[in-house]
Amino acid sequence: MTAPTATPAPSWVPLVITVTLVQAVLALMSRSLPLFGMPLTSATGMPPEAVGQLSSATSLGSMIFYLWGPALLIRLTSIRQLQIGCATSAVAMLFCIAGHWEGMLLAAFVIGLGYGPTAPAGSDLLMRVTPRHRRATIFSIKQAGVPLGGAAAGLLLPAIAAWYGGVAAALGAAAALALVAAATLGLWKGAVDDAPPSRIRFNVVHMLLAPVRLLALVTHSPQLRLITAAGFSLGISQGVLMGFFPVFLSDHAGWSVTAAGAAFALLQGLGIGGRVLMGWVSDRLGDPVRALTWLCFVSGGTMALLATIGPGSSTLWVAVLAALAGLTVISWNGVFLTGLAEIAPEGRVGEATSAGTFILFSGYVLCPLLMQGVVHLTGGYATGLVLAGLAPALAGVALLLGARRRAH
Repeated sequence: MTAPTATPAPSWVPLVITVTLVQAVLALMSRSLPLFGMPLTSATGMPPEAVGQLSSATSLGSMIFYLWGPALLIRLTSIRQLQIGCATSAVAMLFCIAGHWEGMLLAAFVIGLGYGPTAPAGSDLLMRVTPRHRRATIFSIKQAGVPLGGAAAGLLLPAIAAWYGGVAAALGAAAALALVAAATLGLWKGAVDDAPPSRIRFNVVHMLLAPVRLLALVTHSPQLRLITAAGFSLGISQGVLMGFFPVFLSDHAGWSVTAAGAAFALLQGLGIGGRVLMGWVSDRLGDPVRALTWLCFVSGGTMALLATIGPGSSTLWVAVLAALAGLTVISWNGVFLTGLAEIAPEGRVGEATSAGTFILFSGYVLCPLLMQGVVHLTGGYATGLVLAGLAPALAGVALLLGARRRAH
């Protein structure tokens, strides 16, 4: 009797795994500087809350890419764009080792540029190789690479710093990982149905008008406007959480950098499963906008609960809230990108996801800076956390009202 043979995995599965791991490595790069916020700000004479400047600089770099990157790199395949992002981020990270605040800000900006291709290039690849009925799940698996990278940063980099030469060794290890990711992507050259280079020639007018075309794409469609506004609001909460959570635990709750890194890793770790779960739920509902609506409400409530953490909070309570934040505040990005991709006009998925993610990242840029001001004015973090949770709650109301208008 012949033994049953295992059903082979679909041909697109290895590519999904590769793109997800690249997303994780670039996310690790973007999380590394905020993770070491306390020692980096201390070494340069900056207050702890100044770590928000590094988060904002990284997000600003990504925003600039979303405006001009797709037009500038239009003649390159999606895989080549991801390779350039990895290599650029690796070189920038090495400049942080010098220990000058201005240099760190510039490096953080360039790391953000390197992170930029993950949305348009990664989405373009997955949109063409994954089946429609699994799209939200696959997009969410890719986006799960972000908390995966954050968890790896929280667990690995402090340990490297403690055992192998301080913060400089940890940042050097992060740069090495990015170079390995770039080399791994090279294995796919010619082996995947990547888009051929565009025949459009580079010209100055094309570049100058690129932001106008991108923003017009999402602002002229009522559904794209609502989804993008929801992404911006959710980005407010996520940007504050990612930029301040380790420093919040160290500066406000009195945790060590290593303990804060472990809590950060727990948050990111639950975010991995949360993103995949929310993508699966969205596919079951058959409507990413409906799933995004409820994610707005639960994210807002979670941010309000995080404001209850203080010096006397138990380890269990902090762990529970970190896990909850991973399942809510961190879990919506794949559903957001799926909504943009499905409503985008034919052949403009990369542009739609770039435009929507640009607006999302504007929340990442502005809110850590505003949070720094709120901390300075109030002497604490609670008010800023509550305000950051109010934005997605209001966006949830707007999505509900929009759905009711379309139903009638």
